Amino acid sequence: MPSAYGYAYVVLLLIMLLGAINYNNSLGYLLCFLLVGLGQVAMHHSHRNIKGLSVNVHGLDPVFSGQPAQFRLTTTNHKPYPSYQLEVRHKSSAKKSRWPFITRYQSLQLLDVVDGNNNQSSTLSIPTQKRGWQSLNTLSLVSFYPLGLFQCWTLYETTAQVLVYPSPKGQKPLPITNQTGQESHHKEQHGEDDFAGLRPYREGEALHRVAWKAMARDDQMRSKQFSSPQGRELLFRWEDVTGLKDTEQKLSQLCQWICQAEQQGDRYGLILPQTKVSPSHGPSHQQHCLKQLALFDEKS
Repeated sequence: MPSAYGYAYVVLLLIMLLGAINYNNSLGYLLCFLLVGLGQVAMHHSHRNIKGLSVNVHGLDPVFSGQPAQFRLTTTNHKPYPSYQLEVRHKSSAKKSRWPFITRYQSLQLLDVVDGNNNQSSTLSIPTQKRGWQSLNTLSLVSFYPLGLFQCWTLYETTAQVLVYPSPKGQKPLPITNQTGQESHHKEQHGEDDFAGLRPYREGEALHRVAWKAMARDDQMRSKQFSSPQGRELLFRWEDVTGLKDTEQKLSQLCQWICQAEQQGDRYGLILPQTKVSPSHGPSHQQHCLKQLALFDEKS
């Protein structure tokens, strides 16, 4: 389809043609027909520029609400010659428009060049406003190349999604109770944090654990032993946030507690309506708890 410049170009050619007819000017005819031929060649080059392209999209790591969702876009050019000035757009909403032939697409990125028989990877960022799955909906590649007189595009249906966690914010302190939040810093577990003493060397242990200085004194082989303090065990329940106004504020407070407990090295569990996660810790446990918050549905 002609772009805005293309329509202006057509109007200009009509004015030039009327002037050439009115004054019977041969050079006017020549210039007008030359520009018409140039526009026709530009139309074919615009279609040729976008022909033979394919895209592959997949979502990257989960993010918190308010942070941009990241998608990996791989554009493959199956032609032997390069494609230039490709604009990547996506349908900002999955809802159907009132007008059947008008769909609003949001510009995401401009690809300067994709070489022939090659592919190019880039990252797309989509703003997020709510938790849950963030999708790209329909993706569009648009070309105005070479003169900007025509807009040529192709559509790709994508299923790529990125999980969006609730925003970690809240004012309430950690819900520490006598049963679930007692301090246990006097207990120790084996780890790699603090030096806890020496013990007899066991066959098969790594040599870097051997206390060579102590061995030089009495010729007895010993291993260094380390320990790290064991944190609290916390339990985050839906009842702990019932005083907050709405569901999103409750989920944000629970999300903030989970991030804080994980940062402090505490063990924590989560109890939601219809869902219970046993106490543990670590990145995988944190992601599991945050996923439960992101996909929480109070109606279910």
